[in-house]
Amino acid sequence: MVRSEVGEVLLTGNSTFHPFPSALSFPAGIPNDGIPIEDVVTVSVALTVVYVILATTGLVFAVGCLLFNIIFRQRRLVRLSSSNLNYLIGLGAIVLYVNVITLVIPTTNADFAAILCNTNPWLVSVGYSLCYGTMIIKMIRVWVIFNNILELKALRWNCILFNIPLHPLLRDNLLGLFILCLTIIDVFILLLFTVTEGVRGNLGVKLTTNQELPEETIGATAEYHKYFLYVCESDGASCPLRNSVWIQRAFCKVLALLLAFRTRNVKVKGLDDSVYIAASVYVTSIVLTVIIVSTYTLRDYVNAYPAVVGMGLLLGTTMILGLVFIPRVQLLQTLR
Repeated sequence: MVRSEVGEVLLTGNSTFHPFPSALSFPAGIPNDGIPIEDVVTVSVALTVVYVILATTGLVFAVGCLLFNIIFRQRRLVRLSSSNLNYLIGLGAIVLYVNVITLVIPTTNADFAAILCNTNPWLVSVGYSLCYGTMIIKMIRVWVIFNNILELKALRWNCILFNIPLHPLLRDNLLGLFILCLTIIDVFILLLFTVTEGVRGNLGVKLTTNQELPEETIGATAEYHKYFLYVCESDGASCPLRNSVWIQRAFCKVLALLLAFRTRNVKVKGLDDSVYIAASVYVTSIVLTVIIVSTYTLRDYVNAYPAVVGMGLLLGTTMILGLVFIPRVQLLQTLR
């Protein structure tokens, strides 16, 4: 037997030597020494089927609301609710329902995931501006008519009782331009966002947490699987741009609440939109808060993130459609 020295071990103080691996040696767990296999995970098929069915049902509902608006657009109650502006609400709802479908599309292809990553913010911004922006503009119209802003008290009641055309500042065409301006602001911010980051940030591959899927699973031949998913990552330099979008939307919501409070005493049928707008603002504010929090906390959860955000969009959009169109349907039924 040949004996040779290759080094020495020096123990000082209260040092402890562990001849075998233990939790004290590896606090994060004993690392695997097998062959690593990287797997890209995607949204579950069951979640995709459920949300596609819900979003498709919402699309049918939105199209039905638009058809109702087209068929009964000459009825007085429908015209008093700004029937031309209701088209924009329906169109925005369709865009948001389509966005829900894009959230739950299962894919393990990086290029296709990048397309979805860049498409979702545009769909949300355009749909949000059309739906919520139109409701705010309608609220402004009611507020102007019933608060004598233009000092047209006699004209106000003539417009209501005798169907006289409204003041040019209150016509649907000009109000539609205001909505277009809100949409253009969102588009401009998104363009700045795209220019700043190139393609809205880098499409990163990140390891999922143990909350939904184990990070490592020992295989039959000592290999272990590491699970990844595609997420949209943004450069920190663009945070002010992203925050400006949320600030703008928060300002619009506060404005809608203030106007709804100022017109809370409106009792004319067809013009009491403030009650419904206030209800929708309360609910959608909670939904929007949940979506914002989920965006920053659930991005690494392959199923939880699209489930929470998609459900928020479904609830908020359906709430708006229901509060805008269903009361008109009920009023027309009672007048028959």
